[in-house]
Amino acid sequence: MARPSLLKLSVADERQLQEAAAESPEGNFRDACRAVLSLARGATRQQAAEHFGVHPATVGRWAARYRQRGLAGLRGPEHDGRGRPRRLQVEHLQLLRQTVLTSPRKLGYAFTAWTLPRLAEFLKRRTGVTVRAHYLGRLLHRMGIARRRPKPVLEGKRDEVAHDRAKIELESLKKHLGRRKRTVVISQDETEFHLYPYLVAIWSVVGSPQPEVRTPGKNRKRVLYGGLNLKTGHLTSHWAATKSGAHFVEYLETLLLDYPDQKILMIADNGSFHHTQRVEAYVNQNRDRLEIKWLPPYCPDLNDIERTWRRLKASHASNFLFNSLDDLVANVRKGIEELNATVGSN
Repeated sequence: MARPSLLKLSVADERQLQEAAAESPEGNFRDACRAVLSLARGATRQQAAEHFGVHPATVGRWAARYRQRGLAGLRGPEHDGRGRPRRLQVEHLQLLRQTVLTSPRKLGYAFTAWTLPRLAEFLKRRTGVTVRAHYLGRLLHRMGIARRRPKPVLEGKRDEVAHDRAKIELESLKKHLGRRKRTVVISQDETEFHLYPYLVAIWSVVGSPQPEVRTPGKNRKRVLYGGLNLKTGHLTSHWAATKSGAHFVEYLETLLLDYPDQKILMIADNGSFHHTQRVEAYVNQNRDRLEIKWLPPYCPDLNDIERTWRRLKASHASNFLFNSLDDLVANVRKGIEELNATVGSN
């Protein structure tokens, strides 16, 4: 059974430990400060060790060093002149944290993203300290900093008022899908499938070479027109060579055949080929069976079928070079069949 700590702290000591832990970029030092605080508040060494993922003896050493030298003791054993001095001091780590969270362009560089070698070179020029790039990666991990893929946003391009109004209308529409007995609500969009493989993250052994996917010498594509039934999840699809008003009309014909006894309320984006004379004429001719609600420009997040496209590409068109475009299309067709089999009838 672990022995309880007899560590006693004043209010000022506790405040000093809390502030030091909050300001330090060093993960070990933050854990040491907080472990000492937990001991002073009644936790046993075993409890503190389990919480911070260390051995109870490590917690004991932290407590002993704090008793002897205060915060300085938590930063490591007292230097006695032997061995190499630490290369990176606290101010260097603070500079590293500040730099990696700042866009290189703001610092005058031509490149737009930090890599570990670039960070190592930056630190060497600013501080004179040479550090291996892979070690910087470990330091950043301890600071709670990781590489994350940014997502594109449409801020500044779309009308935010129109976007929010459309979002509220769609949410209300979806809440009452069950009440629409004679009307089906369809989320419609087009997407492209390329012979050049769609890449997604896959499992691989740590330390092994990065997985590779063969690519074609010349890329080709096919367009898939689709409509997702928001009530059942059924997908109505139509393949074409391009995005055009003529192909869009062909898709609308397929959609009407798929729902012969129901009126269709279709949610679609404002693509220019959706508004050709041929499309408008066809919609007018079938206005008793087809109504289209046009989304404001630059609002793909409001179209539910976008998520279906991502799942379909990841499951049936990713990380593989198909022998031909026809093989790719055939495989995606299987994915659509599997999807529709899981949701049942439209």
